[in-house]
Amino acid sequence: MSPAGIGLAVLGLLWIGGGSLWLLTHRSYRLTRIPEFLVDLAGFPVEYAQRLWGRQGVPFMLLMPNMIIFGLFTFVPLILNFYVSMTSGESILLHNRPFVGWENYARIFECETIFSPRTCSVEGYAFWNGMFNTILFVLIQVPVLLVVSLMTAIVVNRAMAGRGFWRAMFFYPVMLSPVVIANIWGWVLDRRGVLNHSLDMATGTINALSATTYFNLTVTVILAVILLVTAARTLPANRDPSLAWACVFAFFFFLVVLWSDVAVFVLPDVQYATAFLGLALVLVLLWLASRADPRTRIAVWVCCLVSVALLLTIQFDSVFDFGRFRSINWLVTPNTGWPFFWLVFVYTWSHAGFFMLILLAGLQAIPADLYEAARMDGTRPFRVFTRITVPLVMPTILVVLVLSLIRSFQIFDESYLLTGGGPGRETQMIVQNIYETAFGTEQPDYGIASASSVLMAAAIAIFALGQLVLTRRQSEM
Repeated sequence: MSPAGIGLAVLGLLWIGGGSLWLLTHRSYRLTRIPEFLVDLAGFPVEYAQRLWGRQGVPFMLLMPNMIIFGLFTFVPLILNFYVSMTSGESILLHNRPFVGWENYARIFECETIFSPRTCSVEGYAFWNGMFNTILFVLIQVPVLLVVSLMTAIVVNRAMAGRGFWRAMFFYPVMLSPVVIANIWGWVLDRRGVLNHSLDMATGTINALSATTYFNLTVTVILAVILLVTAARTLPANRDPSLAWACVFAFFFFLVVLWSDVAVFVLPDVQYATAFLGLALVLVLLWLASRADPRTRIAVWVCCLVSVALLLTIQFDSVFDFGRFRSINWLVTPNTGWPFFWLVFVYTWSHAGFFMLILLAGLQAIPADLYEAARMDGTRPFRVFTRITVPLVMPTILVVLVLSLIRSFQIFDESYLLTGGGPGRETQMIVQNIYETAFGTEQPDYGIASASSVLMAAAIAIFALGQLVLTRRQSEM
């Protein structure tokens, strides 16, 4: 019999034998009270614990096994990891590792400035490059993940056909293994993958269309109709402007301004001048629409007239002349930002469903009477969202922020399997650096790896505490 089996047998004998002896010596039972004796025997450990520690001590007694296991597999490894960070050598056995104090930490901080990892030692460069990549990933990915999860939760919280199906579809990526996710997106983003093949086909189709007769006229008419329809939807009769339709109108208006590139004649030396001009006009329009300003109607129709004038100046055959599309290896091409972008995209795609469920639970806890009262008062949807939904779901948002921050700091599977930390070290995160330092070389440096993990834990704690303080202050205002 295994040691675990022997232990369970001894525990059973103590429970049954010791419990029966204790009950029979402290109470009197008859043959008709055998069921009562069996019930007392089943509850003997709790009753005996109450006698030893009192009623208030029983919960702590019941939690003790879990706390012992938690301590053995969490707190003890933390303490051992901190001790290993102050030792050196290649052996994993503690008695074979000489104590060196803070030397490992000093090697990591051996830099002219930590904000320029190339001025650091080899260990410092690997650590600070991974740390800054991780911080940049967290600063970009956490807000994106929060916005996507919140918008998705709001959509699937509404009454619509197939709501359960869409909830399941959004949650489905969470159930996939990171290995499966990395392989799927690796096939999509490969040089000969699905994305490059689709872009190549789309480019050929658009170039062929742009060379046909009447293409300019057709596209001009289609865009003009779209702008007129969205403008009419933005300005409903006897009602405030629709912010949602204003966003659609603003998108197509910005597209027309970008295509016309009218600012090149006024500011030829300013790069992206047309984009900045169009973005400024769009923001002014959306600001007026969000405030239900009476000048919104004038602004929309002025934009329509400007759009018509710009459409007549656009040569669509030159606009859609992409030439021959060249396949891009999205995950390997250096100095383009694409590997980092796709890493953020894939991570958000695979984790948004989990946080969507948490936010969905928070949205469903908001009383429906508040929305009904706001509807009766004629409150605009955007104001309902900012004044009712966001404040009441803020505690749930706080939970999502903290959990997503900790998860994002610990990213390893996606970056290691999708990009391998490349190209170069552009997407190498701190956890991957720790793993490769400890297990990825023939001469592992457990001391540096442990010191790096301690510093990473301190960074996570600082970010989490700062986030808690800021969000609590905002929720109390």
